[in-house]
Amino acid sequence: MIADPRVFDDEFVPPDLLHRENEIEQLLRRFTTRHPAESDVLISGPSGVGKTVLARTAVDHLETQTDITRVFVDSLGKTTGRVLRATLEQLPRGPDDVAQTLPTQDVCREIREAITGETIVVLDEGDDLPQTNAVGELLAMANVTVVVIAHNGTDWLSQLDVTDGHRLDQGHLELDRYGVDELADILERRSRQGLHGEPVSRAQLEAIANEVAGVARYGIQSLRSAAVLARERGHRRIRDRDVDDAYEHARHRMRKLSLSSLPFHHQVLYAIVHETEELSASELHDRYDAVSEELYAGSTPQPVGERARRGKLSKLAEYDLIDYDGPTRDRLYWILDEDVEPKVELPEPVSSH
Repeated sequence: MIADPRVFDDEFVPPDLLHRENEIEQLLRRFTTRHPAESDVLISGPSGVGKTVLARTAVDHLETQTDITRVFVDSLGKTTGRVLRATLEQLPRGPDDVAQTLPTQDVCREIREAITGETIVVLDEGDDLPQTNAVGELLAMANVTVVVIAHNGTDWLSQLDVTDGHRLDQGHLELDRYGVDELADILERRSRQGLHGEPVSRAQLEAIANEVAGVARYGIQSLRSAAVLARERGHRRIRDRDVDDAYEHARHRMRKLSLSSLPFHHQVLYAIVHETEELSASELHDRYDAVSEELYAGSTPQPVGERARRGKLSKLAEYDLIDYDGPTRDRLYWILDEDVEPKVELPEPVSSH
């Protein structure tokens, strides 16, 4: 039933982005302004509403009209140096591999030397960037437009340096979830592109769009899951019960994909919550401290403090991997899908007897 599985991948960029035309125009106006300090953009919104695909689509449009250089960096969990090194490595005139020991000031100098014209640097998964100096370093460079993608834009801006924050606040683009009809249109197009024939009705697509509350990623994955279930059950068309069973099937797959994409710190914290299925904040931090020496021995990343852990736990919640309740010090964390196995194996707890 699935003719082209790539259509359902998160990385798939459609030829044109339905129902984001106004947002694309806003981005293009900022990218082409004559005032360099007004070209930078913060794109924010909940998981799955198309922040990354919007940025890619806008940059694709600009690339067909002008002579620009584009750089996309997944900045989740990266330090200032790692963000800047990744930027340098992707520049056409930059080296393929930058030594990790190269000082930040030298990396910045090499970036400036490698930039020969207008350059757009898109920092995806940018929630942790306020804990680094990467944004400020890039904003200070001539001919560089910075695009940051984050979840909670207001919170993100409040953590950033006042000058840099003000600059990005002026170009803050907040994405809302799609309406039911809008998302059904998107799903209808994905169905035509990715499925054989016409195996799903408009009413079923609208039911999916309504169930996922306008979250495009969840809707697209639910359509994929409905097709998979229909094929497994020998159905020639997607039936209503395939749709009904698709949501949890899709959420399980999305959780597994999300976990696989996360850096080591997040993996460790997920494994700790998964180990007991539910635990208090104090128990979680005690367990993290107990396993850190062994888990981080000989590795480049070093254990992080409690404040940084809370930020990474919030990311796990945004990705629907865990949930929590209560004030910071008395917070309770729990796992949402125990069948999503951790990627990190924790040491056995030390017995108190």
